[in-house]
Amino acid sequence: MMFTARVTILALFAFLAGVNAGCATCEETLEIDGVVAYKLVSEYVRSDNGYTVCEYSSVDKSGDEVTCEYANVGLLEDGDDVCPKWSRMDGYGC
Repeated sequence: MMFTARVTILALFAFLAGVNAGCATCEETLEIDGVVAYKLVSEYVRSDNGYTVCEYSSVDKSGDEVTCEYANVGLLEDGDDVCPKWSRMDGYGC
């Protein structure tokens, strides 16, 4: 009986952890001084560390590119100065 209760509680914790899991998501555009400067061209999750990578290109066709890399909690880990420090999170998991 005690074993069954422990397994049930463990299963509940695993379920709740999965429900709350999410991924960092990329903004569709990046603004500089309130003006859209970059548009999202690629978004993917790295398999080695689970980080979300957002790649942008300039809207003025100058060829400038920006890359932002977010940890799975939404914190910017690596990227250009125009990258937001935090990313929105989705609730569906990676």
